[in-house]
Amino acid sequence: MALLTTLAACSNDDDDPVAEPAPAATESAAPSEEPAPTTNPDASGPEAGYGVGAVNVRSVHLTSWAWGDAATKDPVVALIKAGKLDNVQLDIKDEDGIVGYDSQVPLAVEAKTVYKPNGTARFDLAATVKEIHDLGATITGRIVAFRDPRLGKWALNAGKMDMLIQDSAGKPYPAGNYGVGAFTNFANNDVMEYNIQLAEEAAKAGFDAIMYDYVRKPENSGQVYPGIGDKTPAEGITAFLAKAAPRIRAAGAAAGAAVYGISSFAPSSVAQDIPAMAKVLDFVSPMIYPSHWNKGEYSVASPVDQPYDIVKQSMMDFNRMMIGTKCQVVPWLQNFSWPKTYTAADVAAQIKAVKDTGINSWYLWNDSSKVGIGAPALQPGKAEDNKPGQILYSINKPGNKSEGSTDIEKARKVFEAYLAWLEGGRQGTFKNPLDEPAATPEPTSSSSDSESSPEPSATATP
Repeated sequence: MALLTTLAACSNDDDDPVAEPAPAATESAAPSEEPAPTTNPDASGPEAGYGVGAVNVRSVHLTSWAWGDAATKDPVVALIKAGKLDNVQLDIKDEDGIVGYDSQVPLAVEAKTVYKPNGTARFDLAATVKEIHDLGATITGRIVAFRDPRLGKWALNAGKMDMLIQDSAGKPYPAGNYGVGAFTNFANNDVMEYNIQLAEEAAKAGFDAIMYDYVRKPENSGQVYPGIGDKTPAEGITAFLAKAAPRIRAAGAAAGAAVYGISSFAPSSVAQDIPAMAKVLDFVSPMIYPSHWNKGEYSVASPVDQPYDIVKQSMMDFNRMMIGTKCQVVPWLQNFSWPKTYTAADVAAQIKAVKDTGINSWYLWNDSSKVGIGAPALQPGKAEDNKPGQILYSINKPGNKSEGSTDIEKARKVFEAYLAWLEGGRQGTFKNPLDEPAATPEPTSSSSDSESSPEPSATATP
C-alpha cells in the first residue's frame, strides 16, 4: 500500500496494482523509421471515428483551479497560440468530487458538490468554452466518475447506502487510502445519471469531448454493488458507458474513458474490459506512464528508463483491441518526474512511440497542471500536418513483447485466438497461431509433357 499511496500523488488514476511479470527482459529496441502514411478503415484512428473531431488532440491536463491561475493557464495558452497544443483537458468533476463550475444538474445542487466558498465557482462554463474555442483549440472535459468522496459523504449522511459500493456487511467499502465511502456505486441509477447529466451539461455548453476517469471499481475484493444483478463488475462498468456514450454524442461531444495500462492484459484488476468498452466509446485513454510499469513487463528491462519501448509496446496492445470498432486510442503520457527526474527528451520519446504506432493524439499528465518539462518536446503545426504512419498492432499474447505488424488480419487472428483461450478456461499454454508451422502442401500430379516450371518448395527462395 505504500507504493499505491505514492502513485496516488502522481497521476489521475494511476495506483496500478502489481501485475504478473512479463517474460524475461531483452535489450531496448531503437526507435523505428516511420512507415508511409496510409488509411485503414478497420482500425483505430481519426478516419474511423464518429466524426466529432475532438479525439485527434495534443493536450495537457488542467484542474478547475489551474484554469483560474495565471501561472498554470498562461503557459498553456501560449503553447496553443504557438500551434504546439490544440486541446485543453479541463476537469469538470475532480478526485475530491468537486464540480468546477456552477452546475445546475439536480443532484449537484442537492448534494452541494459545486465548490463555492465565496459564492463563485472555480470557472464560468460558457466563458471558458468560448475562450478556448476562440484560441482555435478544442476542450476535453474530465469527469472523475466513481471515486467521489463528496457525493459519497452526502449519500452516507442522507442514508442513501445503495449509492455507495459496500462491503459484505452492507457498510461503505473501506477503499484503502481513498477512504471509507470514497467510491460510489456504478450500478446505482442515481449515480449513473449524475455523471451522465454532468457530461451532457458540459457537452451542450460546447465541450468537444468528455473523458470519464476512475470509471472502475476499487482495487482488491470483497465489494458489493447494490443493483448490479447478475452482471460482473466489468459488465456493470461497460453498461454505464453504453448508457452514457450515446447521450454525450447527442449533446454534441465525443465520449471516452481513461483506463489502466494493465487493463489490456489484466482486465479483472479494476473491472475494465477494453474490447467491450471500445465497442461503445469514441476513444480510450490508457495511462501508460513509464514509471508505472514493473521491470520486465512487455520484456522491457526498466520501463522508466526506456520510455519509448514501454509506450510503443503498450500502444500496440491497445491498438489491436480497437479492431472492428469506431474507437481510437488517445493515451495519457508521463509529464512528471517520478521516481526519477524526467526531461523533455523523455516526453518526446513517448510522443514518438505513439506516433510510430500510428496515433497522433495524446494527453500529457502532470497532477500540478504544469506543462513544465514537456514544453520543449512539443512541436508546432496542426495535428493533421504531423500525420503518423500506419497503425501498428501487437501480434503476440496481450502483455507480451511484440515486434508489431501493420497486418490487421494477423493481429485479429492472434487476438481472437487469445479470447478463445480465455473463454476455454485458460487450458494449457496459449499458442500463438502465427507461430504454427505452415502446412506442407499436398503433392500435385503433373503431366509428363508439361512445360511449366515446378512450384517452389516451402523453403525455396522465390
